[in-house]
Amino acid sequence: MMKKRLFRMMTVSLLLLCLFGVAVAEESDEETPGWKITDSSEITEDARAAFDSAAAELTDAVYEPVALLGEQQDVYCILCRATVDYEGAEPYYTLVYVGKNGVQNIWDLWIESHSLPEQNTEEEERMVDISSLLSALAAEQEARDLVTAGMKALEDNELAVFIVDKWNDIYFNPDYRLYIDGKDDPKALPVSGKHAFVVLGFELENGEMQDELKARCEAAAAAAKTFPDSILVCSGGATGDNNPEGHTEAGLMKEYLVQNCGIAPERICIDESAMTTLDNAVNTFTILKSQGIDTITIVTSSYHQRRANILYETLAEIVRKTEGFSISVAGNYSCEAQIPKELEKVDARIAVMQLDEILMKFLPEE
Repeated sequence: MMKKRLFRMMTVSLLLLCLFGVAVAEESDEETPGWKITDSSEITEDARAAFDSAAAELTDAVYEPVALLGEQQDVYCILCRATVDYEGAEPYYTLVYVGKNGVQNIWDLWIESHSLPEQNTEEEERMVDISSLLSALAAEQEARDLVTAGMKALEDNELAVFIVDKWNDIYFNPDYRLYIDGKDDPKALPVSGKHAFVVLGFELENGEMQDELKARCEAAAAAAKTFPDSILVCSGGATGDNNPEGHTEAGLMKEYLVQNCGIAPERICIDESAMTTLDNAVNTFTILKSQGIDTITIVTSSYHQRRANILYETLAEIVRKTEGFSISVAGNYSCEAQIPKELEKVDARIAVMQLDEILMKFLPEE
């Protein structure tokens, strides 16, 4: 259990260091101000209000804000003391980032790094030393050094190397290819073997599909018509407010694909329980295995494609190692959709959190 936890921590921390220590340094521009390191560790009224608004999402432990370390536009970095909700649990420390979701106009949060509860007093004191955390947050070169050290520490673990390589290829590779419906001919997709187009859901509004979800379905239909021997797997549960009849994304997607896009219903499998991208991946793998699928193409919105890809790639590798069942993520096909640049960075951080969940749930015990 300890080996599994340490592996998760090291792998996820390495990805986060890549994201902050390398990506921010390379992608920064004059229009996006960097982190402002707070002169005082005191938590401001605005930061406290943002944390309290988003804290309902934190169900795995009780989080007590300790210090405000920095802020950047509508994002706050807050050091928290966390205690898992079970008897005798030892507290540990975590960095919680709270940021404004411009699409839904709500406060979201994500957890970046934390010390293990098993650390001794000396290590714990070092972790919670605010000046050290401030320095780590501000010093890009230090982050680069930590990335190098982390890679060396994990170089003998095949799964860790696989995840980091995929992360670099998907998130940091300037030549990463996105196939866009209406711009790219579906014939160019690398489809082979017994194939499925996995179509990811999008939140319903008043129990009905939004235009973006319809666009995902239309992209999937265009690709599926090009490869008539393939199947479609639609994934998405009963989401959104004001949905008293419990309509599901997957159910409405199938209906739309049949009635509006001319896809035969027998070609469509549905997962109606997924509520997140991680749920999409986990639930659809059950369907894919039952159908004997060899390769998949992920169909979603362009801004969402990278996160979906890294989650499916990682889960596919774990399934291959643990169950001997091989499914290859052959490619992607997206409807074109834009989100603010700041939200693209949040998407990558969510990907890291969901990768951690995958490792926690499916990594074999050692």
